[in-house]
Amino acid sequence: MPPTVDGWSENVTTYEYDPARAQELLAEAGATGTTLRFFYPTDVSRPYLPDPAAMFQVISQNLTDAGFTVVPTALPWNPDYLNAVQAGQADVHLLGWTGDYNDAYNFIGTFFAEASNNQASAEFGAFSAPEIFAALAEADAEPDPADRTELYQEANELIMDYLPGVPISHSPPALVVAENVQGLEPSPLTAEVFSTVSLSD
Repeated sequence: MPPTVDGWSENVTTYEYDPARAQELLAEAGATGTTLRFFYPTDVSRPYLPDPAAMFQVISQNLTDAGFTVVPTALPWNPDYLNAVQAGQADVHLLGWTGDYNDAYNFIGTFFAEASNNQASAEFGAFSAPEIFAALAEADAEPDPADRTELYQEANELIMDYLPGVPISHSPPALVVAENVQGLEPSPLTAEVFSTVSLSD
């Protein structure tokens, strides 16, 4: 989640890129050469994923360097890619989130909470982490803003220890217009209304 959202924590576990160590761990697990079905979307550009093919190439090379065998699958975004990901066909896939409102739950709760409408099983693969589920439920139920922020910081730290998904980036949406454009109001949901826009002389 973006650091501008209350509940973001800088005190999380981070992971250095270390292909040699990854190879050692795979060998210890008897999993060297494990095949991964890596799905990525075509015909789409998202704020969090402007170039899916390029992102696939970078991550695919990282995985190959670590000792995995990668089988690429490129599918049109909607419905093929989304349906395949939600059906659990991919071992690895790319997906992100554009926040609907400025709250930690809208980011990490959407993916990692144990709620009937959470996206974790569809988008990151099913996982069981009772400690994370409990932390997110407690934070979501806390009405005091300061306590809520602290609880979400703790939840973020638990998530980064467990690592059910690999965070890559976050990007603020941008609007670029000429100087003579008037009446454009930025939307917090990136759903701008253009009927109010006019051009000055």
